[in-house]
Amino acid sequence: MLNEALSKRYSTALYACAKEEGGNQTVAQFKELQAVLQTFEEHEDLKRCFIAPTVSRSAKKEIVKAVFAEHVSQRTLNFLSVLIDKGREAYYEDIVECYTKQLCEDNRIWEVKIEAAEELDKTVCGLIAAKLETELNKNKASEEQPERVKLRVEVKPDLLGGLIIHLGGKLYDGSIRRHLDNLRSLMKSRSS
Repeated sequence: MLNEALSKRYSTALYACAKEEGGNQTVAQFKELQAVLQTFEEHEDLKRCFIAPTVSRSAKKEIVKAVFAEHVSQRTLNFLSVLIDKGREAYYEDIVECYTKQLCEDNRIWEVKIEAAEELDKTVCGLIAAKLETELNKNKASEEQPERVKLRVEVKPDLLGGLIIHLGGKLYDGSIRRHLDNLRSLMKSRSS
């Protein structure tokens, strides 16, 4: 992250504005931020133009308005304009990441990163999510809002098999690669 404190400050302000409107505005705002981010990812030239210091602020605002006015709320357009005015365009991805974390915290959703040797099908993902949610909620009172998980799977063929799960700052490594590394270390220590 370029500057986490700065990104968090902007994301917190935007989150507060969305929350103040009530309803499901924090989620709606999240979807719009993601849509803008996806557009930047799909159109690299647009992203380069958005963050380029050589493009004037007024030109950037016109481009943003032309591209996004039909697809996002006025709040999102205003937010993009503020980023442009303050020269913070390069922080957009980090701001979206901070916003996502805030939304997940408020809704008691744990972001879980899973590394697997191959793509996991929806059934397996569902079973993993259900097991993790059961574990997270086993000591909760019934009236408390339950903890939920949001899985993000990354394929890493070098794991050979098994999974590595990143949950709340902890790492659970059940990969075949780790087991082989442990076995190799054990064999080296016994041969010495």
